Amino acid sequence: MRGGLFVTGPAGTGKSTFCNTLNNWLQSQQYESAIVNLDPGVEYSPYTPDIDIRDVISLDAVMKEYGLGPNGAQVVAADLILDHTESIISQLEELSDHYVIFDTPGQVELFSFRQGSPMLVDSLAGDKGMICFLADAVVGSTPSGFISQKMLFGSVFFRFFRPMLFVLNKSDLISPDQMDRIMSWENDPEILYDAFAEEKQKMVKDFYLEMVKSFRESGLMTRIFPTSSVNAEGFEDIYSQMSLMFSGGEDTDTMYRDE
Repeated sequence: MRGGLFVTGPAGTGKSTFCNTLNNWLQSQQYESAIVNLDPGVEYSPYTPDIDIRDVISLDAVMKEYGLGPNGAQVVAADLILDHTESIISQLEELSDHYVIFDTPGQVELFSFRQGSPMLVDSLAGDKGMICFLADAVVGSTPSGFISQKMLFGSVFFRFFRPMLFVLNKSDLISPDQMDRIMSWENDPEILYDAFAEEKQKMVKDFYLEMVKSFRESGLMTRIFPTSSVNAEGFEDIYSQMSLMFSGGEDTDTMYRDE
């Protein structure tokens, strides 16, 4: 495997559709790519996975064995994935020249906030893994929505401490002016704070400003990658970042390494 991109983010941000479009884009550019489904509970997917965790973990079987409802079974099934890493790794060995896209469970907490998930990424990708965090462009078009998704992005980063992309998916659903405004927030926390103050007014206190400023100081304000799975816009930029990381270019991930 050339490298693995683990796609995560809140429910409804379009992770599976994003994975499908990225896979199709890579193959249209004559790159070898494959998709691994890591969601045991998914009922419908827009793609046929090359490797599917559902072949070894059945959500219905987990519900019956442990006497759980759907939500509890999802949690147990997510933890059980670690027991089947050898099976996944053996199949990945046949994809040595491929970019591998890992589609993680639809609910972000089932992947990003389970104890074993960092170990899972380490086992499957080693030092050739990076995280793609999908945010929703419509939600992110308001200052509070943007800040909320950035905070979740930061939480995922602190869990995995790996190279990460902040991808603003569904960018076709907002106007160019809205996108420009979001970009200005990313580039200047003062502009973001002013917009947030205008939105929330009486709720805004000094600690909000300090929190927003801390985004830049912590490295969480880096670069936004707008994408649209409808028209495949922005996927060349995603590939460029993958190629840069996986080819071992200098300064690719200095943010994530010791001096």
